[in-house]
Amino acid sequence: MDKIDHKKSLNRLKLEIVKKTLNTLLNNNFDTNLEILFFTHFNGVIIPDQLKKSYPVQMLIILEHQFYNLKVFEDKFSVDLSFNGKQEKITIPFFAISEFHDKISRDFLTFYKISIDSGKEHKNEKYIEKSLGGSIISIDQLRDN
Repeated sequence: MDKIDHKKSLNRLKLEIVKKTLNTLLNNNFDTNLEILFFTHFNGVIIPDQLKKSYPVQMLIILEHQFYNLKVFEDKFSVDLSFNGKQEKITIPFFAISEFHDKISRDFLTFYKISIDSGKEHKNEKYIEKSLGGSIISIDQLRDN
């Protein structure tokens, strides 16, 4: 197994943890505090245009107290969150996730971004590295005032 195959394997295992964690939220009522950092420009990411303009590279969402209509699919999840007092649906393909942090268990997963030719999953990792400067949404911007 070469290095890229190894990274892809690790990503698949980590994404299964994310899916199982989100599915657990659907079936149980317990306190949660999940932080999910994702690339906003990846194919299949659906966020309001205003947020896409404000956060063209990455965005952090928090699933804690005020999230609604969580749906988990094989390749993505969707959730309703409040932005500036307005509830909006966002959809995030699992391959767009760059970091996943369960603050209660203190588990932290970082995903490898692997360059592939098709462009379907990830954009070139050099583009990502160049673009990472300061485009992360703050926690306070997600909360209702």
